[in-house]
Amino acid sequence: MTMKTYAKVMAISLLVTATGLLTTVGAVRADGFDVLRNDDRLHSGLLAITIGRHIETTCPTIERRSLAANAFLLGLATHAMSLGYSRDEVTEYVENDAEQERYISLARAYFAQRGVTDEEDVEGACRVGRDEIAAGSPIGRLLRGG
Repeated sequence: MTMKTYAKVMAISLLVTATGLLTTVGAVRADGFDVLRNDDRLHSGLLAITIGRHIETTCPTIERRSLAANAFLLGLATHAMSLGYSRDEVTEYVENDAEQERYISLARAYFAQRGVTDEEDVEGACRVGRDEIAAGSPIGRLLRGG
């Protein structure tokens, strides 16, 4: 699977969480997604999800902590909606191909900085996952195993 697939899974997860658990807030914004795109919390959270999803789907000994991941997604969706966006707009943002490509590119750079340049490098993904879990980072808190 490619990073694009992981980003789509991330988008679907956020969509399911937002659709099933939240109410609609806000109106259509004239500035598009600039506020969402430039929000540090949302940016860091979506990147952590993208990276964590790649680790969990690549490394057979690491899995997602479902309850923690779902709570994290719910928090991100709630935060995005608190910025004045509706549930549908949040869904549109996370499903946007350009935004997904942007997060995939950022995730690739993150892995490359850690010596993982091949998306199918199982040992590299496992090593990064173990490091994140051991550090208790936002990515590591979404995962378990090693």
